[in-house]
Amino acid sequence: MADEPAGPPALADLPGARGQVRGVTETLRTGLHSVWLLPDRLVATGQADELYLRALSGTRRHIDVPPTGDAELPPPAEGAASHPSWDAGYGPDTDQLPYLDQYDDGFDLGWEGDGYAPAIPAPRSGGSGTPLPQRDLAARIAKELSAPADDVAGWLTFPDDGTPPPVIGIRAWAEPDGGPVRGAGIEGLHRSLSAAVRAAGLPPGERPRLFVVARLRDLPEGLPDELHQDSGATAVHWWWDALGRLDVSTAVASCLAAARTAGQDGDSSGERVRRQLTAETVVEICGPDLELARGLALGWDGQQRTLDAALRRCLAAGPPVTGGTAEAPARMGARRRPGADVREAWSGGAIDAWEGRLRPHPGTWYPVGPAAELTGDARARLAALIAQAQQRVVLPWIEEARQRLAVRSLSHLKRPVESVVEDYIERPALHLRDRPERAFLEIQVGELLHAHRQGAVALPGHEAQLLRLLVKVRNILSHRSVLHDATLKEFRDELSRSDLRTS
Repeated sequence: MADEPAGPPALADLPGARGQVRGVTETLRTGLHSVWLLPDRLVATGQADELYLRALSGTRRHIDVPPTGDAELPPPAEGAASHPSWDAGYGPDTDQLPYLDQYDDGFDLGWEGDGYAPAIPAPRSGGSGTPLPQRDLAARIAKELSAPADDVAGWLTFPDDGTPPPVIGIRAWAEPDGGPVRGAGIEGLHRSLSAAVRAAGLPPGERPRLFVVARLRDLPEGLPDELHQDSGATAVHWWWDALGRLDVSTAVASCLAAARTAGQDGDSSGERVRRQLTAETVVEICGPDLELARGLALGWDGQQRTLDAALRRCLAAGPPVTGGTAEAPARMGARRRPGADVREAWSGGAIDAWEGRLRPHPGTWYPVGPAAELTGDARARLAALIAQAQQRVVLPWIEEARQRLAVRSLSHLKRPVESVVEDYIERPALHLRDRPERAFLEIQVGELLHAHRQGAVALPGHEAQLLRLLVKVRNILSHRSVLHDATLKEFRDELSRSDLRTS
């Protein structure tokens, strides 16, 4: 029984994502807090959780804080003060007890033998909207640490058991709003822990660290920039220019390989050109959107006449793109983080950095759904991306076919090779001036076709047909035009027949 084809690689296994995970893990190992900002779509698809767990597992000792509702209030830690002093706020409660003057009837009214008043809780003053203690971030961390809930920062700074300080991992998107400012609980914990570390003067290797993975809207506005300025305590990472062409090409190739195994496609030159064109066109159109690229690779048959419908379906099936426009800003911003003017668009998936350049998402300029109108601008932008993909794939195949034709043409020369090189090669290599046969092998397809038409080279009919097609395809691509389905089919068929002639 044949082995099942391998599925697409996980996001965290791709080279660009591994680089980000490695960078986050290294900053945590150096004793810095780490804040990792991800676009909304990674949270929506569950990939943010995958990245979070992969980075957290790279630290030696860590705690994965459970989301709200999964934790209970921890019990008081051993050694905590069990009898508050009178001036801690318990004195007025004793006014409700009867005054006993030097009299003991043998009954116990709740006093303890050491003279301290019992802790009588005050009535709750909050309404139904007051968060329960077990839902508090500090309480959940305390439960995981078996530490007192009222002094998590102090316990992390000086743990009772003497163990190395852990990394506290927090999924910010799973945290409650915590009041009028979302993320205020995380900000407060960061400030209190940073203050405790500074007060204790702990060296980097002995510091407790926070690892927060968040969307832009999960943190108070301005906090990422503020933390970025405090680079000695916190490293802020952005999912910005994280995935490159290699990452998306790897994912698309795995999808097409699985489809190829299921369909048992052939392995001729023409079939290889078709697969490469399909993959490169998908990568060029989708850019860093990995899920869109996977969907288009599986849902498109590689023909241009079906590309419009397939792209519309894939855009409609994915998460909506928000916060951006079809035009990219003039400036990219910093190399490792988006500029302030594009952050909302980045968060909504409308823009990203791709191979060092700003890249608007196709959903900002191409119609989504079957009923949307295809504008002339969208058609032109799509054609430009297709042309770029075709240039990357087809030109190397033209060069390979040219080399084979040049070798075969040596046996069909009607004039001395020195004369052909002098008359038809525009710029022969200087280092080959004494080697005319080697210089002839550098002849370009246009020059070879000219020599054939002038009678200097008498190519057989099938070789001349291939040569004319190579010149035609090269000229189309050199003008940044698109090769249509019929021309591509002819090109693939001619390459396959040429392979058969040389095999």
